[in-house]
Amino acid sequence: MDRLTVGGAVLDRIEETVDTSFTAEGFFPAFDPEVLRPHMPWLAPRYYIAERGALVFSMHSWVVRTGRHTVLIDACIGNAKDRMPRAHWHRLNTPFLDRLRASGTKPEDVDYVMCTHMHADHVGWNTVLEDGRWVPTFPKARYLFSRIEYEHWTAHPDPSPIRRNAINDSVLPIVEAGRADMIEDGHEVDGTFHVELAPGHTPGNVHIRLASNGSEAVFAGDVVHHPIQVYRPDWSTVACIDPAASAASRRRLLETCCERRALLLPAHFPAPHGGHVRDKGGGFELQWLAA
Repeated sequence: MDRLTVGGAVLDRIEETVDTSFTAEGFFPAFDPEVLRPHMPWLAPRYYIAERGALVFSMHSWVVRTGRHTVLIDACIGNAKDRMPRAHWHRLNTPFLDRLRASGTKPEDVDYVMCTHMHADHVGWNTVLEDGRWVPTFPKARYLFSRIEYEHWTAHPDPSPIRRNAINDSVLPIVEAGRADMIEDGHEVDGTFHVELAPGHTPGNVHIRLASNGSEAVFAGDVVHHPIQVYRPDWSTVACIDPAASAASRRRLLETCCERRALLLPAHFPAPHGGHVRDKGGGFELQWLAA
């Protein structure tokens, strides 16, 4: 599902690529194959490739048009970026911007870019390469960055070259161009978008709640990477800087989605890309959107 409505807002999903390079065993330190067994009828092959033990991730952005503003949430990997040693992310050349235009949004239409955190697969399309320089892709947009997140990664450069390069080519050029606004927990845009701190995956990780005409959705970023984490919120990933805090943030998010009947829209769920979270005897289950 590439277009849906939440209240009066229109949401378009802009896909960059599909990634099946991560194995469940390598991605989840607490992985237990027995946990997957009862879920295999719905997990495989759409979300899990059993013969390789591989997880299926969609790399996509969400564009939200409220009638007043156009907001892009999370900015994928980007083209022409140095992302070695992850070769399949390195110097991509995807038609992401063509897909954006085909959805009815041009780069110059975007009013705000909101990144849930600053990993390489969430900030890449912040910038494009022009005449050897990284410049803002969305020339009129304000880019809203979590202050905690920005201050952490600029004070403590990540040892990973992928993450370090992402800051250098997709975050710092935005700040240097004067297009960045550093925001805090609780920040609102038009009373429609509400930024909520959800630390653990990264120090300043956030999710973004959309409220429109009595309906809600949560752009969860990487608070929830994969559908199996709805059933096992204690499963944090190798990419989480604080696994315990990540698990606590994930459980709070799932509880909130249940209580508020908010649609869960993570950054990497394959089709149909999101759903409603239901309480299941102290745990949770996912009621998928209609494909």
